[in-house]
Amino acid sequence: MAQVRKLPAMKRYVLGDPIGDGGAGTVYRARCRETGRPVAVKVLKQSFAENETQHRRLAQEFRAATQLEHPNIVRAIEMETDGRTSFLVYELIDGVDLTTLVERAGRLPEEEAVRVVTQVAQALHYAHSRQVVHRDVKPDNILVRPDGRAKLTDFGLAKDYNNDLDLTRHASGLGTPNYMAPEQFADAKSAGAACDVYSLGATLYAAVTGLTPFPGKTPLAVLALKEKARELPSARAAAPDVSPRVDAAIRAALHPDVAARPASCLDFFRLLIAPRRADAGPAPPAADDRRAGVRHPLVVGTRVSVDTAVAAGGGEAEEFWPLVVRNVSAGGIGVLLARRFEAGTELTVEFAAETAEARRVPVRVARVEAAGGGHWVHGCAFPTPLAADDLAALLRLA
Repeated sequence: MAQVRKLPAMKRYVLGDPIGDGGAGTVYRARCRETGRPVAVKVLKQSFAENETQHRRLAQEFRAATQLEHPNIVRAIEMETDGRTSFLVYELIDGVDLTTLVERAGRLPEEEAVRVVTQVAQALHYAHSRQVVHRDVKPDNILVRPDGRAKLTDFGLAKDYNNDLDLTRHASGLGTPNYMAPEQFADAKSAGAACDVYSLGATLYAAVTGLTPFPGKTPLAVLALKEKARELPSARAAAPDVSPRVDAAIRAALHPDVAARPASCLDFFRLLIAPRRADAGPAPPAADDRRAGVRHPLVVGTRVSVDTAVAAGGGEAEEFWPLVVRNVSAGGIGVLLARRFEAGTELTVEFAAETAEARRVPVRVARVEAAGGGHWVHGCAFPTPLAADDLAALLRLA
């Protein structure tokens, strides 16, 4: 593994063995002298004098990462320099990257791959809501812990619309060719959320097939395949046990036309997780004492906003979390999402539909169950049972 020529002088951290290596820097296992806490330290390979842009990118990576507090994003702790070399300190993740998992297994079972990718989709949706586009989503940058929790890392190429340092030239390409959207090849500076959707679709393709969707020997060859392919790559053609639903979601994400892709990572999340409409269950019964206990499965991939006065001790900003509504009754609702909220937390579930105005419904978390892979099922109660007309209206939004 390549080493930096001279490691920076560090007062707070003791470097250990290297645990990862990239074009710009090497990641080391390290320990904080003051607390004894293990951390990961990314050290740039070139000095400030040799490559000023890399050091400015590291600063932008730190700014972007510190904006994002999400259970599926690796947390940045601090950035320092010794005057010659810069380094960035991250939380240390006990896990391996998705590339290694796929190499070990050949390819992942669909359920496992979807569980990982949907966690990353939620992390990206959260980042996009804060005007941060990753621009380098790929298996190497997804870490998976032994408990199945996925963590997105390496915001080194992130486009931060809040604090743009103008480090990307117009008409330049940044990223990893096999996972980049076609439009990112030509102009990475204008890359938006649709580029991350594309890269996440390519990542899922690689996870369920063990292959890259557009193999080419050079970046230009890869681009030509992406732009001129007569048919979109089919994961089922490479791995017949992939479900038609997941195959269709991947093909949609890999469409060369931005307008034909899922509009957001939330929409891609919906395609992968939401149950089928055929499972929707019976129409709401007439109002009676049993009505509140009848659960109706729904097809809703939407978002939940946190009442920060309850969940975070006060504040003005809402936090939006994509979720899947599993079922609804007159008395409450069951939702699946990647963040755990304790019983008693007050939330607002927003039902969104293309043909109807979004509807926000207040709920209180009554119970929480682990669903595995970093997801939790929350059983939430309405403040008062819904009337039959209100319940029917929610079902129509599904």
